[in-house]
Formats: sequence, structure tokens, C-alpha cells
Amino acid sequence: MDDDSGSCITPNSLDELVGQTHLFAKNKPLYTFYHSKGVLPSMILYGPPGTGKTTYAKLLSKQHKMDFVHLNATQAESRLLRETLKKSPILIVVDEIHRFDKRQQDILLPYLENHDAVMIGTSTYNPYFKLTKALRSRCFLYEFKPLSAEDLKLIAKKALRCFNKEIAGDALDLIVMYSAHDARKLIKTLEMMRDSDITEESIKSFLSIDTGYANETERYDLISAFIKSIRGSDIDASVYYLARLIKAKEDPEFIARRLCILASEDIGLADSNAVNIASSTLNIVKEIGLPECAINLAHCCIYLSKAKKSNSSYMAVKKAMNDVEQGVIMDVPEHLKSHPTKPYLYPHNYKNSRIKQEYTQRKIKYFEKKENDLI
Repeated sequence: MDDDSGSCITPNSLDELVGQTHLFAKNKPLYTFYHSKGVLPSMILYGPPGTGKTTYAKLLSKQHKMDFVHLNATQAESRLLRETLKKSPILIVVDEIHRFDKRQQDILLPYLENHDAVMIGTSTYNPYFKLTKALRSRCFLYEFKPLSAEDLKLIAKKALRCFNKEIAGDALDLIVMYSAHDARKLIKTLEMMRDSDITEESIKSFLSIDTGYANETERYDLISAFIKSIRGSDIDASVYYLARLIKAKEDPEFIARRLCILASEDIGLADSNAVNIASSTLNIVKEIGLPECAINLAHCCIYLSKAKKSNSSYMAVKKAMNDVEQGVIMDVPEHLKSHPTKPYLYPHNYKNSRIKQEYTQRKIKYFEKKENDLI
């Protein structure tokens, strides 16, 4: 392999970045910043690992001819952070910025306020939960989405050209599946195997894994069976499919997110505690990870399977959104506006905190209570 294969894989311009079309396409936010001639804003880029956050920051510094400094929040002490920020003008990337405590976040504020430095914080966590309001107000926030299988195949094919390697389609599908939407993991796996024949068998042998999926279709079939078994209240089938997913090296956060959706879509008002348990499970999975979080996933899976079921919330919002899409746009009644010209009747001033008044321009009916709804 050539010594410069790493630079061969690394994108040299925004056009070479794969995925994130909602941010990188022409006239989208990160495209605009990249091609802008003005002062760059500071940003928080959040989303799964290996989706292009740090790569975009490097391309931005190159495009705008700014010194690039990379810090990891787990190692950047306050003294190092202050010293780095004084070297303006720079573009500073803070990986895992969610690990900064409030004091460290406050150090950034005056430099960002005065545009003495451009900071790009990257995180796998939602910044609304982890970062202070003061820091968020000085940054633009953008979410990076998981890379699709097609995105990863494009990246893999570019890496293979750099390594002067070829692999069969089934082997490519397998290695893409194993990468779990993470381009960094995909490239590292291909780098490790560059001196071997890359086949399905060598992938399983080299990585000491058996993915448990014959192909991507089987993966989605298992996920579908998992969700439908919980919806159908079959506890044992639900646990079986959960075990299949875990042993297939499925991303536990993906499983937990699907459980969060199911908790409102299929259980909803029949047991409002279900969504709390699912949400707590997702947070636990993020903090603990496998193998231990398998117990938490099982706990959640069994609770949701046993719970009473109702899709009344799901159906209500589905009907309402369909109406909006079909052009049912009503004016807000005058007494409900932020500066009303007609009296608004404050419900708490009346018996049982209820008073009859119009809340929409015309009568609508979306919510249909089900027998199981606990309201």
C-alpha cells in the first residue's frame, strides 16, 4: 500500500464529503459557511460517531486558511484551553464537548462573543441536554444523521481504490453492515485487512465475529419481528428477537430508540409510564453500553410487551398532520393570540379549571379514546 493512502481517502473539499445532504447540499447551512467570504460562526455539530463532523471542521479551516487546533474535552484542562484560545485567529475543534463542565464552557464565551476564535464542538450527545444555554446561544447547532448503507459503500469503494483492492458485493455488504453507520470504523476495518483477500469468510474470521445477519434484508426482518412481537404482547418472542439483535452486534442505541418510538406509538395512553421507562433505557444504554445494558434492554422489552396497548396518540397526530399536508390551515382565534383583541377566558378561574370556548376556527376531531386509555 502507498504511504499516502490515508490522504487518498481523506476528502480534500466539501464536494467529496459523503452524506449529510441536509447540511452539505448547495445553499444548505454548512455549504454556505464553507463557501462564505465573511466571518465564520462557531458551531456545535452533534450526531453519531464517524459521520463527518470533524472532517467538515478540517475542510472548513483549510478553505478559510485558518490555523486548525484539535482538542479532546476529556484531556483539555482549563489552562490548556485558555492558552489555545489566545492563539487567534484559529479554528478550534473540541471533540466530545459535552464533557466540558460549566466552568470550562464559560471560558469559551468571551472568545466566541468577540469572534477571537471560531469553535466547532462535536458531540454524540444532544447539546440541549449537555451544554449551557449561554454556550448554545453563541453557536449554530446542527445535527448529523447516521450514514446510510449507500453512503458507506461509496466511502468503502474510495478506500478500496486507494488500497488497490477489490471485494465481492456480498463481502462489501457485510463489512458495511458491521461498520454500524460509522465511516471511521469502516475505513479502519478496511485498513486492517488491506494485506488480505477480503471475502465474507475472511471478514468474519479477521474480526472474530458472526454478524448473525445473512444480509441487510434479514436485519430489517429481525427488527420488524422484534417490534411486532412487543406490539402483539408476546414476551418470549420479543426477548428472543432482542437476543438475536444483540448477538448480531446491532447498535444497542438503535434498539433503545426503536423502543422509545414503540412506547408512544403502540402503548401510549394505555400506560404513560412506558415512555418514561423507554427513555430511561436509552439514557442507560448511552452511559453503560454492552454487555451490561442488555439487561436494561430486556427489562424495557418485557415491560413494553406486558403493557396494555393503545395507538390513539399515534393515530391522532397522524390524522392532524395529514390534514395540514392537505391544506387545512386555520387562523388562530383572536382570543388565543399572544396579543388578543378579544377576552381570553382563563380556565383556572372556573369550576374544575374548565370553561367552554373555541380553540380552533372550526370543529375538528382527531383523538378517538380507546378502551385502554388511562385518561
